Amino acid sequence: MNIAAKTIRSAVAAALALWALTAAGCNGFGTTDITLPGNTPNIPPQNSFRVVGQVGTPFVATIADARSTWVVPGVVPLNIVIVNNAPPVRISVNKLVSDNSLLGVEVISGLGVKQLGSTVANFGLAVGNYGIAPNFPPMASPDVRFFVKGPAEQIFDALIEDEQNAYVVEATAPAIVLFDSPSGGTGARVDGTFTEVGFLGGFSIDLIYNHVLVQSVYTGVEATLKFP
Repeated sequence: MNIAAKTIRSAVAAALALWALTAAGCNGFGTTDITLPGNTPNIPPQNSFRVVGQVGTPFVATIADARSTWVVPGVVPLNIVIVNNAPPVRISVNKLVSDNSLLGVEVISGLGVKQLGSTVANFGLAVGNYGIAPNFPPMASPDVRFFVKGPAEQIFDALIEDEQNAYVVEATAPAIVLFDSPSGGTGARVDGTFTEVGFLGGFSIDLIYNHVLVQSVYTGVEATLKFP
């Protein structure tokens, strides 16, 4: 696994800071094929993951497709979606507590669960893959993430775009949307428009670009984030 120790240490610290986040609701829906208005390209379903188990259990997930690797700290439950991905995909989830709490991971392609993994061991490891996954490739560059923190259990649709394509996502908060290799490379324009399905409260969303928080919003049933 060719990932710098400094990156792992930073991810662990961030995950412990997130331990207090105990959002309820484990249902996530990956991506869906929705007809978009106008001439925007409609991209097929992508790969996604659900990290489930004992609510509030802290973890660090290492995720990869054929191009990129991401280290994602979080707490159970969390939905993770890769747009513009390059299969095969793999995930390794490390539990960060010494107890017998359940930690599980579901690997999803489109709307179907393709693989399940779980652990109850102290500092246990749950893994999964879809396809024959190679060794972990280099870290994502640029690393673009939309972190939908709430409202908990809120189903939302999202339109994630770069300068050439648009990707439609449907998931449940809390969720992280990873954008693999947006067109134009580092410095490329990216944006995301998020719409609640129903209404459980205002959106809380962060746009993180190369590990730097570049925009944060708290608003009603729809939110748009852009960088630059």
